[in-house]
Amino acid sequence: MAPSSTALFQGQAPGQRLKTAAEVQATPPDQDTTRQQDDAFSMAQLWNGTGFIAQAAVVTFALSLSGRVLARPLTLFSWHPLAQVLGLVAVVQSILVLQPARAGGQRRVGRAVHAWLNLASLAAFTGGFAAIYLNKERGNAVHFATTHGAIGAALTVLLWGQHLVGLAVWAAPYGGGRARTLLLLTRAHRVAGYANLLLLLATFGTAAGTGFVRNALKVEPWVFYVPMALIAVGVLPRIRAHKLGLTRKKKENKA
Repeated sequence: MAPSSTALFQGQAPGQRLKTAAEVQATPPDQDTTRQQDDAFSMAQLWNGTGFIAQAAVVTFALSLSGRVLARPLTLFSWHPLAQVLGLVAVVQSILVLQPARAGGQRRVGRAVHAWLNLASLAAFTGGFAAIYLNKERGNAVHFATTHGAIGAALTVLLWGQHLVGLAVWAAPYGGGRARTLLLLTRAHRVAGYANLLLLLATFGTAAGTGFVRNALKVEPWVFYVPMALIAVGVLPRIRAHKLGLTRKKKENKA
């Protein structure tokens, strides 16, 4: 049942109640429409501001690397770079879709898109990890013998942990004494997300030194280094420090 006007204005002086009711009745339709438009989710949030830099970098890198891998005969190993680059694209989108979300409508839709994209990225990263693991098993090769392999394995575990925390925040009931705990979990989820993004970019950077990239694909290291740096440049400036609990949110001055 919707709350009554008495409940909404309970605790205010009679003069304040009349004024507030009059203001509600006098609200122009155009103003309500404008507010709804401001609250609406827009795909433009994915490339606003410096997000365009991250988008350009991740898309061109994904197309370039995937094209080079697909130009060769497909093997079990081929699914490793293909799945990992798909995961990278998905995780960058999942971050950008929430960074500029301000109003309630933007946050609700943004969180849903964020969750689905994160699930897709986790599936891709897990599949890529499974492909390289099974490939090494077939060839009786040593697992995690390189910096790239060690960081990638650790990152896969961290990503699963981060997603489980995110799932707990989403599923936990809000209210009562849980509000503070959920806030801390949410902040931890965000901090871990950005830390894992940097670790993910470092993992792709170390891939530039692997034998497959140097000898089979014959790709220069800068083809990996430059896009990873540009993704960081596009994502990091859009971080709000108060969302991570590093600063207090500035209050807007009301006229």
